[in-house]
Amino acid sequence: MAEVVLETRDITKRFPGVVANDSVNLVLHHGEILALLGENGAGKSTLMNVVYGLYRADEGEVLIKGEPVTLNSPRDAIARGVGMVHQHFQLVQPMTVTENIILGSEITRGGFMLDLGEARRRVAEISDRYGLAVDP
Repeated sequence: MAEVVLETRDITKRFPGVVANDSVNLVLHHGEILALLGENGAGKSTLMNVVYGLYRADEGEVLIKGEPVTLNSPRDAIARGVGMVHQHFQLVQPMTVTENIILGSEITRGGFMLDLGEARRRVAEISDRYGLAVDP
């Protein structure tokens, strides 16, 4: 069986007057594709926001490759290999394709200068590797 790369154990998230997630357990193995289905308001987005570090669970834990992690922000999640495409995905209109793709994980030169040339090269490389029709 493939390695467990992501696991939630008894994740509970409450908002005033609402229990959005109640002891949710989920296991995702390497190479597996998992879909969360449910009615509006069922807690799918809330669970993903916990896994992505946008929300903190009131109870339970998130494990990445078997290790319990504290995800205080999306930056923490990204650093551990967790990404998320939001359900209402929209491009930032004045930005190029490359700029939209790297948004949130910008490639810099000298620690603070955006390196668009390197970003375009990496976007093209990833596009080719996965057979995506993206023209950076």
